[in-house]
This record gives sequence, C-alpha cells and structure tokens, in this order.
Amino acid sequence: MGNDVISKNPYPKKRCNLNMLDGTATFPPTSSLISEGATHVANSQNIRRAAFTLAEVLITLGIIGVVAALTMPNIIHKYRNKVLETQFKKSVSVISQAVLRTKSDTGIDNYAQYCVTYPGDYVNASECADALYKNIMMLGSRQETFNPAFKMSVGREYDKIMTYNSKQQVTPSSLLGIGNALFYTNALPDGSYFNQWIIEGFYYIVVDTNGGKAPNKLGHDIFILAIDSKKDVVTYAAKPKEDADSALTEDRLGSPCNLSSNLKGNGIGCAYYALQDVCPYDENKRYFECLP
Repeated sequence: MGNDVISKNPYPKKRCNLNMLDGTATFPPTSSLISEGATHVANSQNIRRAAFTLAEVLITLGIIGVVAALTMPNIIHKYRNKVLETQFKKSVSVISQAVLRTKSDTGIDNYAQYCVTYPGDYVNASECADALYKNIMMLGSRQETFNPAFKMSVGREYDKIMTYNSKQQVTPSSLLGIGNALFYTNALPDGSYFNQWIIEGFYYIVVDTNGGKAPNKLGHDIFILAIDSKKDVVTYAAKPKEDADSALTEDRLGSPCNLSSNLKGNGIGCAYYALQDVCPYDENKRYFECLP
C-alpha cells in the first residue's frame, strides 16, 4: 500500500456544538470570532473624546479675544511712534543736507548769521529762503535741478492742530510769528510739509513730518526747529520753559513739552528733547517711546 497523503485545510471550519436533544447548534461568541481576524476595533467613546464641544471652542475664542484686546492697542501705539520717529529723523536729515548744500552754493561760511542779519528788516532773508527751499525740494524729489512746478503751497488755517498732550487746539496767535510758517506752508515731494520763517533774530524751520496726516500734534509729527546762527546746524527753536532766558517763551503761551500743561503753545519746545532723543518726563526712556 502506498503512502496516503492527507491534505490539511488551511482554513479550518469554526467549531460548533450540536445539541443532541433538540438539534440546535451553538457557536462561539461573536466577540471571539471578531478577535480572531480583526486588527482594529473602533471605540465610539474614544471618537467622542477627540472632538471639542461648542462651549470649549467659544471659551477659547473668548480668551484669545481678551488677550488681543489687551495687547493690540499697545502694539499699535508702539508701531505708530516708531513710524513718527523714522519720519522725524528723515526730515532733520533732509534739512541738514539742504543747509550744507546751500552754504556750498552761496559760498557763505556762516549761513544762518548772514540770513538773520538786522537791521534792514532782514535784508538777506528772501535770498536765504529761496536758496534753502530750492535744495529742500531737490533733495525731496531726488532731482539735481530745481523744478518750480513741484512747488505747492498749503493753507492750514482750518486744520485741527493740537498741543503735545492734546488738551488744546493750536492757533496761529498762540505761536505768534512762528504760526505763519505752520499754517501757511509748502508740500514737499515726500508728502511732508516745510516752511521757514526768519524773525526775532532766529531762522525758524517748521516741519510736519507726514503732511496733513494724523496725529497733527506739536511734538508728535509737527516740530519747530531752527538753524543755529553760530554753527549752521539744525537745532531746537525753543528751550524748555524752566531753562528759557527770554520773556518770549511766556508770550508764546508755553514752549515746554509737558504732559499736564493747558497752554495753547504746549509742544513748541519738544524739538529740544526729540533731537536729543530723551523723554521730557522720564529720563530713562527715549523720546518717541513716551509720546502721550
């Protein structure tokens, strides 16, 4: 007899028990059948725990909103002040370069002193103003030749210009003669406003670093500068009130850069601090960091 080959079924039948009494059959529990071939069984409770409820989402959004409300104003304030600082430095740089160019063009060593010469109703004032304005316009438009068509006068008599701390509205009379240079000015190609006024033995420069845009406040975007009559450099036009040696400061209704002053000229002395980059009421801070 040859060897019998017995074939083994790789898929054995499931075992069942036959009940001999009533002929019914029983099978292993369903869970055991599943476990033999299944690799993963989803749990509906786990699925529920993986999602967020509407209440949880709303609470999270509420927290984000509160944090944003607390931090965004401070971020916006710092950004605005940084922009104002950049604009101020640019204006001072352009004016300083224009003064040097004008000295070179005219061949006058002591330019500012020549311009404020008196008596004779400042006989050189018109010549100086035209020469400086030409170079200001050329630098602002990045042109090597002056184009009179670029000149544009701006009347600001209806503009709302505020003091340093926003407590008063500035008027031409509150700044006396300097008010003419602020309220009747010229637009430069870069969008800033510039004018000059030779009076009281000073060569005043009034600049609005961003033109007619906000905030339109003394010591923020509007500065009253001067050309030093001895050194021909851009400097401040008015000292702080406590350092002033002239009754003219009192007449202007407040030249300081003051947080609490109600005077209508409060802010015309801010250039003193801005040029030194020192906060007028906190020596540990830089000027544009502490704008009110």
